[in-house]
Amino acid sequence: MGIKTLRNLIFLFTIHAVYANALSAQDLLERRITLRVNNQPLDQTLQQIGNLGGFSFSYNPDILDFKLKVSINATNQSVREILTLLFRNKITFKERRKYIILQKKEEPEKDEEPENFDLNGYIIDNSTGRRLANASIYESATLASTVSNQYGYYKIRLPARASLIHLEVRKEDYVGKTISISPKQDTYLQIKLNPDTLRPISPKTLARLKSGSDSLHHKIAVPRAQYPAQPDSSLLAFTDTSQTGGKDYERLVKTYQKVQSEFVSAFASARQAIHTRNIEDTLYRPFQASVLPFMGTNHALSGNIVNDFSINLIAGYSLGVNKLEVGSLINVVRGNVKGFQLAGVSNIVGNDVNGFQYANFLNLTLGDFYGFQGSNLINFTGGNFSGFQLSGVGNVVVGVLDGYQLSLGYNFANTVRSGHQIGTINYANSSAKVPFGLFSWVRKNGYRRYEFSTDEFNYFNATFKTGVSRFYNIFTLSFNGLEPDKPLASLGYGFGTAQRLGKGWAVNADLTGSVLLFKGQEPEEIDTGVFRFSVSIEKNLGKKFALFAGPALSLLVSDQTGVLQTKEQKGLRPAWIGPAPGPQQNIYHWAGVQAGFRFCHN
Repeated sequence: MGIKTLRNLIFLFTIHAVYANALSAQDLLERRITLRVNNQPLDQTLQQIGNLGGFSFSYNPDILDFKLKVSINATNQSVREILTLLFRNKITFKERRKYIILQKKEEPEKDEEPENFDLNGYIIDNSTGRRLANASIYESATLASTVSNQYGYYKIRLPARASLIHLEVRKEDYVGKTISISPKQDTYLQIKLNPDTLRPISPKTLARLKSGSDSLHHKIAVPRAQYPAQPDSSLLAFTDTSQTGGKDYERLVKTYQKVQSEFVSAFASARQAIHTRNIEDTLYRPFQASVLPFMGTNHALSGNIVNDFSINLIAGYSLGVNKLEVGSLINVVRGNVKGFQLAGVSNIVGNDVNGFQYANFLNLTLGDFYGFQGSNLINFTGGNFSGFQLSGVGNVVVGVLDGYQLSLGYNFANTVRSGHQIGTINYANSSAKVPFGLFSWVRKNGYRRYEFSTDEFNYFNATFKTGVSRFYNIFTLSFNGLEPDKPLASLGYGFGTAQRLGKGWAVNADLTGSVLLFKGQEPEEIDTGVFRFSVSIEKNLGKKFALFAGPALSLLVSDQTGVLQTKEQKGLRPAWIGPAPGPQQNIYHWAGVQAGFRFCHN
């Protein structure tokens, strides 16, 4: 074994020993002992407590009256509880390695009123006597808060000059409790909570009920506390999986729950995360200023507070916003937003937005949206949308769209009830309105045709039409084999409209533009195009098959002259419009016909 390896082992052993020693020493006050003394001197009692607990006391003898006789009967109680009963708030105590240090409590001047006082004690399960770790204790007016430690012990400092103090205690799966604090002085106070024995709501019932404001958090429920309270109806929202994409939407929500959880965890301490999980009550503040989540005027309770105004230097986190929120990077809101929300990077909202929302990169709203949602990249609304969605890349509405989606990229909506989708690519599960774009797909009640035809210019045409009957996109590909008097192939795009005539009859009007590739020509040398307007009559032969035929007008434009061999054409011949074309001509006009069959979607 090398010297370097031996040195590393010694270092690791030393670190482990120091850590183990610190760990064993830090729990002195929580060690449980059984002690029974009757009219025994104080110093002997302290010696006995130290022997039972495996530690020593350190104190100035002048602060204790050793002649004092004490009596204690404690069974399996913590050292902290026994010392509290023994000194009755006149002596303070704290741990240091293997010692408990006793100090005389400083008393304020008679004419001086203390600014603060301390409450401390244990949070206890009322049915089992078990001490409850990770319970939230807070005061809603001052936002003072703490969390019980692994032994259920808590300590919270409260203002002595407050006119009315209500201590709130919350713990997951327990009924909350509100305690009025009087008098305002240092007090040892044990708090007992009752388990929440209400039966959990079944998944089928959840599908019909409102889910709660915190769609980004794994537990959603209306708070139940031991005092009369009216639940805030604004914190409830219906989740209709039939309209919002069912399991796909649930998976998406879980994904964003994880994103939000990771985001909060990056900034939150364990205590702050516990508050967010435990406290389901809604607190209100007119204003919040924050640098990062939990680093602001709302402190550790920011995830449980609805603000009228919220200004976030880097990133903010709150339960709700009623008027205005501005963040240079990210705004995260667990519940609802009303008014204006502006972010340099992203807005993330767990429930509804009613107003104006803008971010440079991403807006994510998991509930309903009413108003304007704008982003340079992506807008996402997990519920219904009513208003105007504007983005550079994409808009998504998982529910019903009553408004407009405008994007340079794509638009997605489950159901379009009113308004329009306007973008390069549009998708809707069903639509009552016309989408406008280069490619539109309406899954349930859309218009789709796969057709094969021939005409006077091309021997074989394969065409796909998609959109709605009032306006659809056309993609076409044509071939002529190696015929010398015709182009080798053509590729085209266009728009069209269809009108049902009844009894299986319909009429189509199509406008397309195609580029032509001639034999021996490279793709980069393409310099000829044809524009074609056609009208056809369609006759359905069953639900999925139809025949069609009709006239067409064509205009061919080329950079070269004499591209068409008009005298040697075979098959259907065009009816030239105007003078007969000559060898020096580069623009051609003619009328023709087309016929073929279609496979129909609806």
